Amino acid sequence: MNPLELFWWTGFPYLALGFLVVGLIWRYRYDKFGWTSRSSQIYESTLLRWASPLFHFGILFVGVGHVMGLLIPKSWTTTLGVSEHVYHLMATIGGMAAGVATVVGLL
Repeated sequence: MNPLELFWWTGFPYLALGFLVVGLIWRYRYDKFGWTSRSSQIYESTLLRWASPLFHFGILFVGVGHVMGLLIPKSWTTTLGVSEHVYHLMATIGGMAAGVATVVGLL
């Protein structure tokens, strides 16, 4: 693995996380009362009233699905009697639904 690949896979995620933390602290200090979920523009359009929640819930389920897929051991699904075919079928159907919701909300 060359040094640039090593940076992208090991250093960059920590750098991005550091920027997130510093940005959150900076925004809290200098715009404390500007943190709100209300926006005058987002709910003006009927289309955005549907698309924004669709995108956000879709991306949330995409993330949760990936975390569950990585953290649930195969021994647990075997113990519950879920075959590999059924597991992949459930993951594919759920993943497609979440992905479609995300993309439709984004568009």
